[in-house]
Amino acid sequence: MESLLEVKIGCLFALLAITLTCGLIPICFKWFQIAEATGRHRRVLSLLGCISAGVFLGAGFMHMTAEALEGIESEIQKFEVQDRN
Repeated sequence: MESLLEVKIGCLFALLAITLTCGLIPICFKWFQIAEATGRHRRVLSLLGCISAGVFLGAGFMHMTAEALEGIESEIQKFEVQDRN
């Protein structure tokens, strides 16, 4: 059982390291710096920023929707019980 816990903790740290590495890669390249961008290059960077913001917003709304649906179902069941009485 302890080996399973060690594997889970190892995977957690590996996922953290991979996420940080991939997230910080654009800092190393001049192409990704908005100050150096002009014209079409600036539009591409802006589009990439909009797409990433949309991914974060979509994930957040999807998470909130699942919790809201659980709350709505319990409230509907309460009202159905009250209507029967």
